[in-house]
Amino acid sequence: MKNILEYDAVEMSENGRDLIVLDQSVLPAQQKFLHLTTAEQMFYAMTLLKVRGAPLLGITAAMGLAVCMNRFKTKSVPAFEKEFLRVKHYLYISRKTPINLTWALDRMERCFYSGLEELAGTDSEEDMVRELKLRLTAEARSIKQEDTRMCLDIAEAGLAVLRAGAGILTYGNAGHLASSHYGTALGPIYHAQHKGYMPRVYACETRPGMEGARLTAFELMKAGVDVTLVCDNMVADLMSRGKVNVVFLGCDRVAANGDVAAEVGTCSIAIIARHYDIPCYCLTPTSSIDFETASGREIEIEQNPAFEVTERFFDKPVSPKGVKVYNPTFDITPASILTGFITEKGIVKPSKLATLKG
Repeated sequence: MKNILEYDAVEMSENGRDLIVLDQSVLPAQQKFLHLTTAEQMFYAMTLLKVRGAPLLGITAAMGLAVCMNRFKTKSVPAFEKEFLRVKHYLYISRKTPINLTWALDRMERCFYSGLEELAGTDSEEDMVRELKLRLTAEARSIKQEDTRMCLDIAEAGLAVLRAGAGILTYGNAGHLASSHYGTALGPIYHAQHKGYMPRVYACETRPGMEGARLTAFELMKAGVDVTLVCDNMVADLMSRGKVNVVFLGCDRVAANGDVAAEVGTCSIAIIARHYDIPCYCLTPTSSIDFETASGREIEIEQNPAFEVTERFFDKPVSPKGVKVYNPTFDITPASILTGFITEKGIVKPSKLATLKG
């Protein structure tokens, strides 16, 4: 079996006409790749969490938009522009909270209009359309390549807070499956393993989506990392026994004041770490920082379907039929209880987050 780092969770075919994604909704039981060719398929892949993780959603949206435009047949620049904006908006509304998705699509739009301006003197509209397709494809690939470099830089920065044999607790999944390479929260763990630090990882199961149990434990084991799966309500016990030296958390969006929107339950982990005086870091690329949103109170939180809580992953429903269910996708972790942010630009305290702008 291949090491998890030997294949990508999302890739664009060589000819730019297919989006190939690892279906994360069926992991770890199956390793199934989907070939997506339409905006509708990409939309549902993201909304149904076949593709997930803030950085990966941005890559998926950018590459998906490029694939749709490569498949769109027209010799008319106005028709091409109309379809570009339609697909861009359609993918834009697939997920509300992860900022990387909107960031990547807005970048693709800038690429489109800068190309349109530069090619304005082209005699043939057909040639313009062909060149625009090439530029959009190149831009989407660049977004993924830049994400890979960011992940590696985050991994290098995070290594500074680790020692040999460190006990690391993580929540949700912010690893290779959520990005183009190492990931964010798991990046320093992979880097530490490569350096011979032999980290010990405690992966929380992450109810109700079980991303920690299904995905984090899966990819860490595939990479040969020492990982122990724990129920979410075992964190305080672990920390009280001195088994955790540092907490690494991922995120979907960071507000300008440092408040973090992340997998629901993240805030609880940070509060417990604060109580036991254990360093707690949010690992994020700067593309996940939303400087236009003042605080976490302004971030819209998506709601997931009730069946996730009552019956998903169980042979039979585990609760009374018709019970009301509250199931937010994310919660907000206040900046005040975080030790700092580990980014591709280094480690900063929450109060210094503004220094990363621009």
